[in-house]
Amino acid sequence: MRKAIGIDIGGTYIKAGLTDESGKVLKKQQFPTMAEKGSREAVLAQIEKAIEFALEGLNEKPAGIGIGTPGIVDNEGVVFEAPNIPGWHNLPLKKIFSEKYNLPVVVENDVNSITWGEFLYGAGKGYNTIICITLGTGVGGGIVKDGKLMRGSKYSAVEIGHIPIDYKGPRCKCGNYGCIERFVGRDYIVERAVRAIKEGKKTLIYELVEGKLEEITPKVISQAYKKGDKVATDIWIDVGICLGALFSGLVNLLNPELIIIGGGISQNVEIMFETIEKTVKERAMKILASSVRVVPSGLGVDAGIVSAGALLFQSKVI
Repeated sequence: MRKAIGIDIGGTYIKAGLTDESGKVLKKQQFPTMAEKGSREAVLAQIEKAIEFALEGLNEKPAGIGIGTPGIVDNEGVVFEAPNIPGWHNLPLKKIFSEKYNLPVVVENDVNSITWGEFLYGAGKGYNTIICITLGTGVGGGIVKDGKLMRGSKYSAVEIGHIPIDYKGPRCKCGNYGCIERFVGRDYIVERAVRAIKEGKKTLIYELVEGKLEEITPKVISQAYKKGDKVATDIWIDVGICLGALFSGLVNLLNPELIIIGGGISQNVEIMFETIEKTVKERAMKILASSVRVVPSGLGVDAGIVSAGALLFQSKVI
């Protein structure tokens, strides 16, 4: 069975592993990204360490190296820009490592990579057309359409987080107004809770952080929701409505069979998933909405490694 090296680059850690075609992780380790050094060479050196770890003790030539990275990536494996990694502008990541190791290298936006991993091994296995998003500090997205990973004419496309859902909405950090990320990104979910407390609403959220508003996180809001807190429940319902409005348009456009939601924010928030499905069925065209399902990610903590390795297996893009 063929093996591949999977590299998942994050702002804090680089996760590296050796995977096989079944999606099994044979070995793994994480390394500090060193983004705080402010030098792209420092981060590249850490990626090299990660690849060397994956290669160590391997007696056969791997299928190649798959790299999932934040930011916009073009069809030649050049990272146009990567948030949280200083100096990553027009960085020819594919060229650097294919020349160094004389191996095939595939570089992809990290959420596109995870979408492909979900399609091959996770919640999307057995489906033909899926949408996958991750909820975190920002909102990332990927699409597999008719069994192929969707990309743009030149860049990685599917910047779902910056699709506007309210043309008069608040200004997003991208410069546009009313982007979905401005409603469901981590900071904005926390902002809702802080605003409710300052308005004098009684909530367990305040008790869970012992009055320290700066310690409020989506996890704390989820804990309060699990205990039946109304403010927390209302926050997750509102997030579900916003996401449902977004997905209604995407369902009308793409007619997917499945919508997958991943990322730490989405864990164990049943009311959000229920509200998304309800909103899609209310707002999308009935015949298209009737068969689509909304589910959590099927890949676990090794999603980034598995998905990066998967870029070398059955790689199909449109």
